[in-house]
Amino acid sequence: MNSINRRQITTFMAAGLISPSILSACSKKVPEKGIMRIALRGEADSLDPFRAEFAIADLIFPQYLLPLVGFGDNSTTIPSIASSWEGVDNFTSWIFTLNPNLKWSDGAPLTANDVLQSFRRGANWKTAFPDAPELYSIKGYEEIIKNKGNPEDIGVSIVAPNKIKIDLVAPEAQFPAQLREFYPIPTHVFNKYGDDWTKLENIVVSGPYKPVIYNQTRIRFAKNPNGDWASLGFNPNLPNMIDVDTVQESATRIRMYQAGDVDLSQDPALLRYTDLKEKYGDKFLRMPAPLLIYISLNTKRPQLQDMDIRRALGMAINREIISHNLLRDAVHPANRMVRTEPLLPFDREGARKILEAKGYNANNPLKLDLLVPKDDRERAAVQIVNSWKQIGVEATISSTDSSAISARLNGHDFDAALVKIDKGLKTDPIDLMASFASGGNAYSHQWINHDFDAALKKARSIADEKQRHEAVLAAEKYIIDEAPILPIWFGDSAWLISDRIKGGRKGIPPVIWPTLELKS
Repeated sequence: MNSINRRQITTFMAAGLISPSILSACSKKVPEKGIMRIALRGEADSLDPFRAEFAIADLIFPQYLLPLVGFGDNSTTIPSIASSWEGVDNFTSWIFTLNPNLKWSDGAPLTANDVLQSFRRGANWKTAFPDAPELYSIKGYEEIIKNKGNPEDIGVSIVAPNKIKIDLVAPEAQFPAQLREFYPIPTHVFNKYGDDWTKLENIVVSGPYKPVIYNQTRIRFAKNPNGDWASLGFNPNLPNMIDVDTVQESATRIRMYQAGDVDLSQDPALLRYTDLKEKYGDKFLRMPAPLLIYISLNTKRPQLQDMDIRRALGMAINREIISHNLLRDAVHPANRMVRTEPLLPFDREGARKILEAKGYNANNPLKLDLLVPKDDRERAAVQIVNSWKQIGVEATISSTDSSAISARLNGHDFDAALVKIDKGLKTDPIDLMASFASGGNAYSHQWINHDFDAALKKARSIADEKQRHEAVLAAEKYIIDEAPILPIWFGDSAWLISDRIKGGRKGIPPVIWPTLELKS
């Protein structure tokens, strides 16, 4: 009789063909020595940081590619490819000194030219770099992409054999933090293979691991022996291999963890958070994350062009009921962009009066369609639509899969959509708000306010922490007042962690796997 492997069992479980008890009975209770096992909620759509669009890919890159600067404890900025940096000319330029001892996995030196050419590749409009808006603060970057210009004209230059200078369009006191998820690629390999440089037979890496298996459901990483990883702040006792499984069903990820088949399980089901905390204690980790669920409002739709109407739609939603009653405190209510600030008042009666003044009521309702993915957001959508009904809004819910929603958002083919943005480890609210600014990477709402764009630039230019926070709140006020989006809740980064795992960066989730160690 043919045997059934663990991957087949996982697939059958997701389809409901095998029960948890059978999985427990079949599970390898004793894991292979030196192999860290991880279950993620989705797959990386590419190993190329200049082509990947899925948020899961951002979890994969730091395992095999070094960023220009790194994430330290509590999301501080630490050396990586750049060993030091200095702001000059009132922070309108930055000079990065590169570590001269770094090598690619094939032994070739990692040079300033690799960094320069990677910046230029990101500015090449032909590659459609998904994170390009994150670099629009670099002089010429936005214009070159939008106007199909020459990427060689961006404000990045080599000023010494191991120094890179980056010129900005405006002062940025915290600019290096923008480059913690910028991953240079090997120029010599890309020049030889082009977009095929990430094929397993071609790929050359700069980080502690190298992918040796890659498909839609699995990635295996093997340790890269060509590097002094301890000197870069990684664990000196790296696991020999990391196996990463794509397991889309959250319940299945929990069962795999319970059966001892994985060491890290990402994002268990929201409605299980309380139970998991009671059962596993500190082995169930929740950490604040820049993950926002919000309603994008298509401001070009006739019924949504009036910012008073948009603001009223937000005022009528009771976020506390959604987060506490519906989602059992697994999320944090939000009606603004700065997570540390108190909620704005819930005011359904005030919202009803605004709509009445605009001519909308139960007999003449404002009509719109709410686009929702088929996940926990459907529960919230029902509550939102019921709240709107009480102020004279007739909304229908259209549920569909995430890929279809992305296509409609990109084509502006919607009235309102309950969507998600995940900024990974970037906790600065400026980064979150910039996603909704002109040209941002969450620009489905079609709202433009150049004063808001200018307010963000001003906030970025300020070094003093208190003054910077005040400037951030001033920028946030434009979104609050004009309401192109309606924040609903902030999520956490949540993980189930086995007894085998120790180490990691303090104050950030266990997503930089080379900082972890397996207990022997």
